[in-house]
Amino acid sequence: MVRGKRLARHVWTHFQEDRCFEEAASLSYTSLLSMVPLLAVVFGIVSVFPVFNEWSNALQSFIFDNFLPDTGEQIVPHINTFLESVSSLTLPGTLMLLVTALLLMVRIEVAFNRIWRVDRNRSLTNRIVMYWALLTLGPLLIAAAIALSATRIFGASGIVGDVPPAVQTLGTFLLSWLVFTLFFVLVPNRQVRFRHALIGALLSTVLFSLAKAGFVAYVSNANYTVIYGALATVPIFLFWLYLVWIVVLLGASLSASLTTFSDYSRYDSDWPERWEFQLVVRLVGHLGEAQLQGRSLSREQLMELEPQASELQIVRLMGRLGDENVATRDEDGNWLLARDLRSLSLGGLYLMGDYYLPVAEIAKLPQESRWDQAYVAALELIRNQSQGVWDQPLKDLYAGEAGSGGPS
Repeated sequence: MVRGKRLARHVWTHFQEDRCFEEAASLSYTSLLSMVPLLAVVFGIVSVFPVFNEWSNALQSFIFDNFLPDTGEQIVPHINTFLESVSSLTLPGTLMLLVTALLLMVRIEVAFNRIWRVDRNRSLTNRIVMYWALLTLGPLLIAAAIALSATRIFGASGIVGDVPPAVQTLGTFLLSWLVFTLFFVLVPNRQVRFRHALIGALLSTVLFSLAKAGFVAYVSNANYTVIYGALATVPIFLFWLYLVWIVVLLGASLSASLTTFSDYSRYDSDWPERWEFQLVVRLVGHLGEAQLQGRSLSREQLMELEPQASELQIVRLMGRLGDENVATRDEDGNWLLARDLRSLSLGGLYLMGDYYLPVAEIAKLPQESRWDQAYVAALELIRNQSQGVWDQPLKDLYAGEAGSGGPS
């Protein structure tokens, strides 16, 4: 229970710091713009292969029936009309169709990279390969699964046929789980453990099913046509896309948080904020040692060196050191020291951020390494030298202000 509570707090902090609510709003608008082009590309790829051509309508019905709420059926005829008119596009129109479809995939990749704390996007070649793989293999695998299940298992000619409702619901759940898992593994520009992606995808799948049922119940009792009239379908459908992306990003946050969450942290939470300046001193120390060995340090290596700190803290503090030209990145994205430590003082490092000097907690500070011991000794010196100021009676302090025009 304690670990679960800490993990939930860690995920929620991760979700908020990544501004996932704003990201979900952006993705929902982009999805509304890119849905028809993306579906046109997907169904077009499926129809190229004759073996899957007869299942194209079944695939389309499967997507609309299971991934759109019942109240979204009003928008399906419009989507079908748009898809039927795609074949009449000219070459420039087709190119714009592909660009619009890729726009959504680019936005998804950017959002996932932010959640997984990836600072560098894929190269153009890698992006083309990944997008083509998702656009090609994704629909083909789904169509193949539909064909196999229909012909060999149930012997039905349609996607539902004589399949029991419970089996159909379970199959939809498992398929959604698989799709979310593949997204969490393939889209971020870093290695994601399959187990972590599976857990995050399970959360997204469960919340997706609950959101669909809750959305249908809510919209059924809310008469949007009174306000929006014939345009009621658009805001309702946009709101549904917003809910879907919140669910997806929350699952992605859980998957990314499992990579950085430690059950054995010595603190109740991450490295305490009031002690972060000591963490900065240690990070600069690690970079200094790496420089003497002629190497740089990746984010993962810094996390291994500071296991009690969260990835959120390390990314934020290293970003600050980068902004102040204390550290920089090499061509591989790893961190290395950019300043001569003989020209950088402890006070100069302190003034680079909104840090605290925990002079009242010196006895509680970690003193594991020689850096920690030197840092604690510096704090003790600061405290001893300022002892006379701190011991000054408040009456004398106020009297001094009165002498300079302050209150008496």
